[in-house]
Amino acid sequence: MAIAFPTGSTPLKCYEHLVKMYQEDSLDFSGVLGFNMDEYVPLTREHPQSYYYFMRKYLYDQVNFQEENMYVPDAAAEDLDKACEEYTDKIIEKGYFDLILLGIGRDGHIAFNMPGDKSRVFAYVEQLSEKTVQDNSRFFGPDEEVPDRAITLGMNIILNSKKIILIADGEGKSEAVGRFLNNREITPKLPASFLWIHPDVTVILDEKAAAQIDLQTHLFVAGNRSR
Repeated sequence: MAIAFPTGSTPLKCYEHLVKMYQEDSLDFSGVLGFNMDEYVPLTREHPQSYYYFMRKYLYDQVNFQEENMYVPDAAAEDLDKACEEYTDKIIEKGYFDLILLGIGRDGHIAFNMPGDKSRVFAYVEQLSEKTVQDNSRFFGPDEEVPDRAITLGMNIILNSKKIILIADGEGKSEAVGRFLNNREITPKLPASFLWIHPDVTVILDEKAAAQIDLQTHLFVAGNRSR
């Protein structure tokens, strides 16, 4: 099984549950392929703020993940375009993802696909928005420079996943969640909107993140789909 993992504060509780299930002998990660969804440019794997380091700290090293099954793009490479191509090739070679876990940014981005006039297909280097850099600055010390670029997964890779789970919590995500779930238009200006065209998406929210959802609209849509 190949899984693409997110980082940040949102998935931490999920990872805690996975570790607990492993410790209770109900999960085996020895055959799981783990792919980082993003990596900051130009951080190395060993950098304590890299997303690879994050995944090792909060999941991989807590369970029986195999070293050879931990994949991350080389964001410190001299040739970043080549690094993106190699990461894309590795994902395609493994048959894309059986599951991708997603968060959602306050501006509606998924992975690091920023709102804009177009969307990219495969892994690529994205220029992060000022809002995203500001949001991520809380993970860095006062004297640390917050990266403003990252290698991330393009929409083709995300939408080729067999199963998608999006997790959001907190009041700060409610506007983005509302725009996504109340929206009926697919647009790169709202990257999360592309999830509407995928046949198997589960959205998990807490009450605060769900505060701006139009429930009447969703009950109507769900009712029509069940017919």
